[in-house]
Amino acid sequence: MKLRSMVIFVCFLIIISPIWSCNQRPESRVATDSSRHGTSLNRHEVYIDLKKVLTKDANRKTTDVNVRYDPFFKTSKKFRGYYINPLIDSVIKTVDFDTGRAIIIFECNDGYRPVMDLSKIYGNTKGYIAFKDLENGLPGNWPDSVDQKFAPYYLVWDDVKKQDKSFTWPYGLTGLKLMSGNLEYKRIYPYKDTTLTKGFNLFRENCFKCHSINKVGGTVGPEFNFPRNITEYWKEEDMLAFVKNPASYRYNSRMPPVTNVSDMDLNEIIKYIRSMKNNKLIN
Repeated sequence: MKLRSMVIFVCFLIIISPIWSCNQRPESRVATDSSRHGTSLNRHEVYIDLKKVLTKDANRKTTDVNVRYDPFFKTSKKFRGYYINPLIDSVIKTVDFDTGRAIIIFECNDGYRPVMDLSKIYGNTKGYIAFKDLENGLPGNWPDSVDQKFAPYYLVWDDVKKQDKSFTWPYGLTGLKLMSGNLEYKRIYPYKDTTLTKGFNLFRENCFKCHSINKVGGTVGPEFNFPRNITEYWKEEDMLAFVKNPASYRYNSRMPPVTNVSDMDLNEIIKYIRSMKNNKLIN
């Protein structure tokens, strides 16, 4: 009986070991305390399943949020939602998360994946996980025209000026991922060539939310390095022209024109992307 129990235990370890890989997608992870925090891997990486956390805690406080300027609706707005900081703080405390150089990744149901430094949520501007538009005159949480996009959650900020583009406003928000910046970027950071650092930082700020390199980043747009680097099959002059006016290359393109990045900076991004063809994933 002891031998049989040992065999069963070993088989169990073999089965669950892939689940604890840091590269698993959120839906395949296992929670240490699923009723409270969704998924926790270790003190360097934590995933929070928002729907699981927020719907199971009926006592979690909601609040009405007055937004100074909403970039989607292009006006001031009023929502009901959850202040993000208590949720983050409870997770950090529970799993003893290492906040040094940490980032927060917002995961959305359409593959959009914007990133911010975790420290940014502790500034004067407050973030809220909104679940209801209080100006919607219909019974639902969101106007019919945006309901499919915005559910289940929309991240809003109470006091951001119209010209401030440093805050991200993801809708269709499903989860939050807290992660060490070193861990997230280890497969894509140009450690061996400091001349590529500027291009990497520009890529992270402008492209990372929709595009990935070596499977790190968003999934709205195409992957840029695996299995082939985009510069191996796209001319660089076409890449420059495309990002400025995607509709001139592709009918009904989901990508908006990039108007806030200079040609010089776009060339730095392409230089960085091109360099990554020598640093591809094996599989």
